[in-house]
Amino acid sequence: MKAKVSTEWLSGCSGCHIAVVDLHEKLLNLVDSIEFVRIPVLMDVRDYPKADIGLVEGAIRSDHDREAVLKMRESVDKLVAFGTCASYGGVSGLGWLYKDDAILSKVYGGLPTTTETERPQGAPVLEHSVIPIDEVVEVDVHLPGCPPHPYYIAQAIKVLLGEEGAVMPAGTVCSQCNRKMVKREGVAFKKGAVTAPEKDICFLSQGVICLGSVTLERCRAQCTNKGVTCAGCTGPSIAVVTEPHLDIRSMVAKRMSLLTDIDENEILDYMAKEAKTFYSYALSSPVVYKKPTVEIREWVGEK
Repeated sequence: MKAKVSTEWLSGCSGCHIAVVDLHEKLLNLVDSIEFVRIPVLMDVRDYPKADIGLVEGAIRSDHDREAVLKMRESVDKLVAFGTCASYGGVSGLGWLYKDDAILSKVYGGLPTTTETERPQGAPVLEHSVIPIDEVVEVDVHLPGCPPHPYYIAQAIKVLLGEEGAVMPAGTVCSQCNRKMVKREGVAFKKGAVTAPEKDICFLSQGVICLGSVTLERCRAQCTNKGVTCAGCTGPSIAVVTEPHLDIRSMVAKRMSLLTDIDENEILDYMAKEAKTFYSYALSSPVVYKKPTVEIREWVGEK
């Protein structure tokens, strides 16, 4: 008997749903095991049919999102936070830095039919912040990624179906990166760089900030192996999530300083100043902003 799969799309870009389509032949390999009963980008189904597995894309930003995720949770046996927005708030989590009236003013202010903070009729009511879905409902599996890699989408479904040998690795992006960490002296700190000249040497060893060592591997290290630094789009590593004293900024600064003779405090100061970049995918998640070493609002000057 086929397992029924239902999906929902909250405040997100739909890229995670497109990633399902990008399974290509892997999707065909799963058709003997699963049946989609709801998937917004492919089916016109408005209600929430009963299903074995639910995939929820996007963060909770409005009253509509909250209602939708509650209905999904009630209708499925196992719920998956599908993508980095659902797991950690994603890039839309930058809204956590601002008050609702500032956001409404930016979007709707100055229009002929609205005041500075007035919502047009029918617009959803905003939550106090961008919220990962596990702040509202119980989540059985987190599958971060922006979007999730097709390999891991198929793998996660296999794990949930209990297929023999199906596992989800818990390593960092570095575990799949072909570059080698080497000790260097006289390395200049290349602020703002996302590439480096030596293709076989770790970016950190070349004075370029890369988040691969603090990011969960759910991408097969596609960026770093193609010459671009890891931006952390698959969310924090297991160590960062589970250890209160470990943080993205402090861990990267320490590693780069050990590999080069760049002053650790210089790296720390720069990463704090550019926190919107280095924390962009998980900024609104309590697993990040509640750490005693993280003061994002103070770093970027928002109250």
